[in-house]
Amino acid sequence: MKIVMINGTPIHGVTYHMKTLFLDQLKGDNQVIEFYPKDIPAFCVGCKNCFINGEEKCPHYVSVNAIWIAMLEADLLVFAYPVYAIRAPASIKSLLDHLCVHWMVHRPEPKIFEKTAVIITNSIGAPNGSAQKDVRTSLSWMGVSKIYTCGAGMMGDVFIDKMTEKHKEMLLRKMSKLADKVSDIKPRRRKSLKVNLLFSMCKLQHKMVLKSEAQPSLDNQHYIDNGWIKR
Repeated sequence: MKIVMINGTPIHGVTYHMKTLFLDQLKGDNQVIEFYPKDIPAFCVGCKNCFINGEEKCPHYVSVNAIWIAMLEADLLVFAYPVYAIRAPASIKSLLDHLCVHWMVHRPEPKIFEKTAVIITNSIGAPNGSAQKDVRTSLSWMGVSKIYTCGAGMMGDVFIDKMTEKHKEMLLRKMSKLADKVSDIKPRRRKSLKVNLLFSMCKLQHKMVLKSEAQPSLDNQHYIDNGWIKR
């Protein structure tokens, strides 16, 4: 299985320990490619080049495209990051901002419909759900139908070298359970009900906009090329 791992921190702390446990518990012969904050593009500048002129016109195209190609080639997408101020770290949000061009409302990639994703987070007492929602929302709008989440609240255990055995055992159980869910994944053949509904709404929107266009926009041309709408 090919896995792409997006890490939200370079620190070898609790998050690193969790994602290592997860990878160790996966069955089979797995190929893992990892990206860290240093590999993630700078903040989106809002130039709209990706929407209007094409993704290759983005000032951060080289770094964004390297991650995007890896995601397209992977069987499993994994995001692992700590919770910062009840949300995902800035590096994760920066990547999601650049991938918005691949949302179903713009130019979705058919290969993404086949993917399964995992979101691994940890926090110091704060809820994990809000931080996971940042990534979950973006992946859903890109067309990922199956997304598993797993968060751990580590109140009192900020550093991995000082973590109690009880908490280490808890993390192992969580990661083992998560790994069992995705060890034998296969490419999805059908969209989930939620993704199918969102895609149908977007397709209808593109049909309506196309009627008023003398020349199809990049978004509409993408839909035409994939046979989702007609001129």
